[in-house]
Amino acid sequence: MKKFKFIITVVSGLFFSNMSKTQSLPLYSQYMSNMVNINPAYVGQIGNPNLSMLWREQWTGIQGSPTTKSITYESPFRYNKMGLGVQIFDDRYVNYIKRTGVNFYYSLKIPVSDNGIISFGLKGGVYNDNRSLTDAVVFQSGDVALANNINKIIPIAGAGIFYQDPKFYFGFSIPDMITFSTVQNYASDKNLYQVNELHYFITSGLNINLNDELSFQPSVLLRSIKGVNLEADLNTRVWMQNKVGLGLSYRTSQAILALFDLQLNKQFRIGYAYDMPFQRPNSHELFISYNLSKYLK
Repeated sequence: MKKFKFIITVVSGLFFSNMSKTQSLPLYSQYMSNMVNINPAYVGQIGNPNLSMLWREQWTGIQGSPTTKSITYESPFRYNKMGLGVQIFDDRYVNYIKRTGVNFYYSLKIPVSDNGIISFGLKGGVYNDNRSLTDAVVFQSGDVALANNINKIIPIAGAGIFYQDPKFYFGFSIPDMITFSTVQNYASDKNLYQVNELHYFITSGLNINLNDELSFQPSVLLRSIKGVNLEADLNTRVWMQNKVGLGLSYRTSQAILALFDLQLNKQFRIGYAYDMPFQRPNSHELFISYNLSKYLK
């Protein structure tokens, strides 16, 4: 436990000393349902082969508002000592910026106590960066940033660390470690090109069993991006009989989120998030998870 506390201290110090401009990774509201989207060390933590789908429509009603879709398969490996996963994703920003790609995940799990496990994770992949910039609305004649379309294959690399026991979890991750702020064409207009700035994430939460039928799960996500004030999601969820989950989240200076989960049976789970931003239209996020252990043993 002393070693674990030391790791938390070091990681937290790195996080706050590197409070790093534009947010170029998708925003998730139900990250706590499957944290592989923000931390590769989480892959395989569910404990069984699992297939999940996430669909997010942000700021509905605005033409060209961001959308995110992903399908993820993950499973423990080597007697639950490792985790493996693969994800196909499609992100769209306005009508002319699209990113479609694949991620591969690997985690190594190390027991540090009777019930605690610390995992180290890596992510690698590629995506097609497709930007039909000549179709964009031009506000100034001869705008260099809009002069050419872009269609490139871009590598992805990420890493993370995750600790979990039955009552507590803590994670630190950098989901995308490759940046292009100095690459020609990408540096012309950072807001337009959604340059990949480093994102640092810290996640932590508790699982408090109030009685045999009710559990309380407070959690927090801290997000640091270069040039942006530190952002936080403060979350509370209550699970009733491990079948129905209700929650609320506050995203600092941005939105209130309502969360709903339903465990239909041992295999099938569905989740929904309704974001209520303070200055933008509402957002919707659907999460579906299916336990494949009945078919894959």
